[in-house]
Amino acid sequence: MNYSPSSTLFYSYRSLFLCFAVFFVSATTSWAQSRVNHLGQDLFLSGTNLAWNDFANDVGPGSTDLNHFRSVFDQMESKGGNIMRLWVHTNGVNTPAWNGSMVTGPGSGAINDLKNILDEAWDRKVGLMICLWSFDMLRTTNGGGVNNRSRDILTKTVNRDSYINNALTPMVQQLAGHPAIIAWEIFNEPEGMSKEHGWSNITGPIADRVSMANIQKFVNLCAGAIHRADPSAKVTNGAWSFISQTDVGPGNTNYYRDDRLIAAGGDPDGTLDFYCVHYYDWAGTERSPFHHDASHWGLNKPIVVAEFYPDSSGGGCVNCGSTPYQNLYNRGYAGALSWSWTDSNHGSILGHLDAMSSAHPDDVLIVDNQGPTVTLTSPNNGDTFPAGSSVTLQATASDADGSIARVEFFEGTTKLGEDTSAPYLWTWTNSGQGVFDVNAVAVDDGGLRTQSGSRTITVGEPPTMVRLQAEEASWTGAIWQFSDGNADQGLALRMEDSGSIVWTVNGIPQAGTYDVTIRYHLPYDQKEQTLSVNGGSSQNVVFPLPANAWREVEVEVTFQAGRNTVEIAKDWGYVDFDYIEVAIPSQAVQAPVELRMDLTFSGNNMIATFPTNAGRTYWIETSVDLQGWVSYPGAGSQTGDGGGMNIFLPNAASGSIRFFRLAASGN
Repeated sequence: MNYSPSSTLFYSYRSLFLCFAVFFVSATTSWAQSRVNHLGQDLFLSGTNLAWNDFANDVGPGSTDLNHFRSVFDQMESKGGNIMRLWVHTNGVNTPAWNGSMVTGPGSGAINDLKNILDEAWDRKVGLMICLWSFDMLRTTNGGGVNNRSRDILTKTVNRDSYINNALTPMVQQLAGHPAIIAWEIFNEPEGMSKEHGWSNITGPIADRVSMANIQKFVNLCAGAIHRADPSAKVTNGAWSFISQTDVGPGNTNYYRDDRLIAAGGDPDGTLDFYCVHYYDWAGTERSPFHHDASHWGLNKPIVVAEFYPDSSGGGCVNCGSTPYQNLYNRGYAGALSWSWTDSNHGSILGHLDAMSSAHPDDVLIVDNQGPTVTLTSPNNGDTFPAGSSVTLQATASDADGSIARVEFFEGTTKLGEDTSAPYLWTWTNSGQGVFDVNAVAVDDGGLRTQSGSRTITVGEPPTMVRLQAEEASWTGAIWQFSDGNADQGLALRMEDSGSIVWTVNGIPQAGTYDVTIRYHLPYDQKEQTLSVNGGSSQNVVFPLPANAWREVEVEVTFQAGRNTVEIAKDWGYVDFDYIEVAIPSQAVQAPVELRMDLTFSGNNMIATFPTNAGRTYWIETSVDLQGWVSYPGAGSQTGDGGGMNIFLPNAASGSIRFFRLAASGN
């Protein structure tokens, strides 16, 4: 994006060694380095920045407008463009998923949304450069909450690891091998949020920004994680100017050189596969790719000019000239992506792309490849298997214009394994118990992927689901009940400015970790509330968009055996609640124990002895006529632990003759 530096510090000193090194690299730069290889084809990346349809909201919680993307990709295909640059997290407001300053996942629906966009792009032979973050993650207008958690993942090890482990790696793994992914890009212009080069009018004072060392470390560790999650993936980073992308010229430093990235983060896999740099007229001709060949910068990787204005009219780029794409092609760069579909003339962009694909089809047009076919042949839909069984997944696959490289087998979006030769099969062991959706994906020799239909199977007994309605819970504060025809029983609770809702969960068979599903509705925007169990430690629960729709979010909690309480307390914003649902594994569900007891005497007192279920509540009732029954006074109730239990009945042997019985509630 077109932001000029508020100030630039220039250095004139260069050692003899550096001059010699620059000359040597420049002299040995080859033509092969001015292309980006994708699926075996050396490409000049000819495209534009998409970069968003709905800023920071195109993937993840919310609505992904695939019709918009289809329209754009159709126009790109018609003019021979081969790449678009798509922003994903951007400022971190919508994705990834957060719990405080810790990242808990890619964000609800983020991977699926991104896959759908990638599929639409590749149907038209358009690739994507997936840009994860932008300097916008520290934009002052975000507010302190958003900026604080962004700053934490940039500067703190545990927070950064939570993003890499819980969001980035799963995202890359599940999209690994998608033919539309030309590269993963770590940042858009991170220098804008740096202490050294940042923009005070956008990302605030120096004290609120992060160091370039923090940025280098983040790039290094994310790049390493991507390379390990998908060894075929390419990684790049969007530098805002040659100021931060080369050691050639006064005031310039290549922060993204291999040795400097590794020194910053310590990950030997965390280097870039090619460089991306941006150019606008504020940088002048000294740092202009339109005035200097790619070899001028002394870089030993391909260079893609990933932002520039496509024409000189209407406040565009004067220094870029009238044929900027052809100019960059002639000067040995690896690609040209103008800025941007959102705020530049589409006709001008498409005209340049058309000219490039016509003049250089072998370098620009992606070779067409017909996708493979695949059918999951086993198991059958609806098959059931005993607990502990191994399940064999088998598929047939073929490719009309090539060969099958492998068939991958999935449970939902989780890859189970793969087979590289027919018959294609995988034996799934240790599946656990439950209901599962399985499918197969065929990958051909050109990298195209096709997914089979899904089949639903059951292994063992599915969990027992205990559903507790919100309107049957207890609540305090600014919480009120209302009618809603889309709620489970037509009623729900709205949490407004204060208060809490407490559900009582009886019959937990044993202490451990349980999945709790919360059905909620957002009247307005994404919100967070606080959940605690048995009045103990709490966790923040994010309730993602979209608004005005009933949705579910799942959290893990730790229960004790027997009775537990689940409390959701007001933290931020209005949320409606329908119910919570607790999944109790079938192997933990106990058969009910027959209600029977033995009575023994101790003076005037009696002792009732009986077997119990863990979590079940027991008490003694008494009657004088076998008609009306009341709880025995002074005895109270107790919660079973699965063993034997005694209840003391004071003075039971004195007074009128009475009848006694054992009563219980819960599972």
